[in-house]
Amino acid sequence: MNKLKIVLRLLMTLIGCGFPASTIGQVILSIDETSVISNEYIGNGVQWDPYTMDYGHGRLTFSDADIAKIYERLDFMQPAIVRMMINASSLSSENGTPDFNNYYPNVEFLLKYCQSRGIDVVFGDWGGSLISHNDKLINRKNITTLVSFIRYLLDEKGMDCIRYLNFVNEPNGYWSATDGDFELWRDGMRIIHSEIEKQGLANRISLIGPDAAIWTTDETWWIEKTASDIGNIIGLYDIHTYPSKYTVNTNQYYEIIKSYRDCVPANHKIIMGEIGLKYVAPEDKALNELNRLRAETYKYASIEDSQMSVYDVAYGLDMADALVQTLQAGYSGTVAWMLDDAMHNNEAPDKLKIWGFWNSFGDEFFGKDQEKIRPWFYAWSILCRSIPRGCEVINVKSNAPGSLKSALVRKDGKYSLILLNISEANLSAYINREMTSFIPGAKVSIYNENVLNNLSSELSLPEENKACISHEGDILSVPAKSLVIISNIL
Repeated sequence: MNKLKIVLRLLMTLIGCGFPASTIGQVILSIDETSVISNEYIGNGVQWDPYTMDYGHGRLTFSDADIAKIYERLDFMQPAIVRMMINASSLSSENGTPDFNNYYPNVEFLLKYCQSRGIDVVFGDWGGSLISHNDKLINRKNITTLVSFIRYLLDEKGMDCIRYLNFVNEPNGYWSATDGDFELWRDGMRIIHSEIEKQGLANRISLIGPDAAIWTTDETWWIEKTASDIGNIIGLYDIHTYPSKYTVNTNQYYEIIKSYRDCVPANHKIIMGEIGLKYVAPEDKALNELNRLRAETYKYASIEDSQMSVYDVAYGLDMADALVQTLQAGYSGTVAWMLDDAMHNNEAPDKLKIWGFWNSFGDEFFGKDQEKIRPWFYAWSILCRSIPRGCEVINVKSNAPGSLKSALVRKDGKYSLILLNISEANLSAYINREMTSFIPGAKVSIYNENVLNNLSSELSLPEENKACISHEGDILSVPAKSLVIISNIL
């Protein structure tokens, strides 16, 4: 088994599950278990920030039932990592003195959940009160306050789920507090690291960076300069990206993000600290126009910053496509933007950034239907559950990578094989006996529109379709527009 070379012949013969038996081609996946892309995977998860609460029509509050519902849904998803961002300016009272007890309720039920479930938290600050590009100013007082708040959370509240500190969101962007000024951001990182050491937290939290937002390979120098200038204080590297659907589906995404992974120093990890899909490529112009029209039809949607495809099954497939390529590129974790519409607004207090799996204040204000779970929740959930913390990502090679996307992970002798068919054609996967021998007792989870329409309950996995598995020859169907996961980890 250690040097097993497994060949999966994914026969594009439309058999099983009632498909006609006509052959249209062949895809071969070669899996070499001795070829490990990454090990000690950190995990997949979500962006989960303190909620706005006041949407211009009076302040809302979470009931115990609201919190219980969020917890139940997250328990189903099983995220391994959560990114949580605040504004340090909120930590001080009107007279400017720190008031942690007053602010703590804003993050309490979020952190308590992460602490109780063993979830790693990337905790950070958007950066507006820490640094100012216009003034070339680094606010040492607010940096001290932020680090003191983290010490308060660790020591007084017992929230040692906080593992990483994120200083300034997307510092390479014109929208950032640093306005793309690397030197200013670097100097701020040195100051906050010094403060971490001063307050005795150096062995308890690590700095993550550069947190750069990327669309092309043009920003790789941010990784290189971070490594050369302050690599000694970086515990984990990360970038953000919002690729176009076309870029992801054509596998161009892999080549882009791989260029950043290749710049990370040896023996260091990098995660995708934020990811969501946008329609920025010329090839997605029609989708971009449609997205804007859909946002305009919903009273509470931000026109400028909403992804209305979260209501569609296809968005889950596209996010799965991005995650498979992120695995293959050697990343150690992925954080989806974002959990809940109620977290962020734009343009006006009641204009929400529609990106989430649901809206927790649907019943209270935004419309009862908005509290319903959206399709991509199920795709992301089975990807979180089947790709656990601590797993190894195994190299998978394909003679036709555009036909069927794939990834394999292993942990403690158990496996998850991820197969993604974004095409309009039904495919069939022939799995030889060697494959089934190292995934004993495997279950098959399928995410597609048909399966989602027949869920047994709101919180049930897209169930194994036993009719799609032939016990004679181990033939697995990969229906058109489907994510299929074969796993004995789930």
